[in-house]
Amino acid sequence: MPLSAVDANMRKAHIRDAINTQKFCFRQSPGPVVPGEAEHEPLKREHSRAPLLSDEMRHATSCCCGGTEGVEEFTLHEIIAGKESFKGLAPLILTYLDLIETDTATMKIIGNYLDFIVARASGELMTPAQWMRKFVQEHPDYKGDSIVPQKVAADLMAKCHRIGLGLDHVPELHGDFYMAPIQTKDAYAVDMGDSRRRHSISVDNTQELMLMHQMRLQMQARRRKLAAEEVKHIATLDEIRSELRNLDAQLGVLSAS
Repeated sequence: MPLSAVDANMRKAHIRDAINTQKFCFRQSPGPVVPGEAEHEPLKREHSRAPLLSDEMRHATSCCCGGTEGVEEFTLHEIIAGKESFKGLAPLILTYLDLIETDTATMKIIGNYLDFIVARASGELMTPAQWMRKFVQEHPDYKGDSIVPQKVAADLMAKCHRIGLGLDHVPELHGDFYMAPIQTKDAYAVDMGDSRRRHSISVDNTQELMLMHQMRLQMQARRRKLAAEEVKHIATLDEIRSELRNLDAQLGVLSAS
C-alpha cells in the first residue's frame, strides 16, 4: 500500500469520532496475490498464497487510495470484521488459530478478545477517547470552557488507573465482556504446527473457515444488539405495567366511592 494512503489514514484517524465517521485505505487481500496461481491448489510454499477475493473486487481500485490496485476504503469495523468477500482481520486470526489446532481454552479467550474489539470497532462500545471526553464533560468541576482543571485531570487519571488494574468495570467501555488478568506465570510453550500440516492446508478449507468465523462475528454482534434492545423493551414494559396497576387501583377507589 502506498505511503500516501498510510498518511491519509493517519490524518483521518486523528479526526474526532473517526471510528464511526471515517473510512480507511486497506488491502483487499491479507496476503500477496500470486498471478496465475490456481485457486484450489494446495499451499505448496510457506509464502505462497492463492487469491482470497473475487477477480472483480481484487482488481477494483479506489480514487481515494491513490488508485492502487487491490486497495480500497473500508470502515474500521469492516477492516476488523469483514465485508462481503473481504473476510476481515478477526476471521483471519481465528482461521489461523483453527489451522494450527489451537486448544479450546485459548480459542475461547482470544475469541472473547476479538468479539470485544469488533464491538468497539462497530461503535457498540465507546472508545477510550470518547469515554475520557465524556468523563471530563460530566465532571462537576469542568466549566465547559475547554480548560481541564487539575482536579478533573487527577480524577480522570485515578479512574483510568483503576480501570487498568481491573478494579473498575465501565459498561460504556467494556459492555458485558470480562477480560481476565494475564499473568506471566500462566504462559506456556505451544507448538505452532509443523511443515507437513501447513502443506496439507487447502485454500478451500481456509476460505470456509474464514467465512464461518465472519458469519459468527456478525451473528454475535446481532445477538448483542437484540439483547440490548430486549432489556430496553422489558424496562419500558415494566413501566407500562406499573402505570396500569396504578390506574387500576385509582379506578377501583373511584368505583368504590
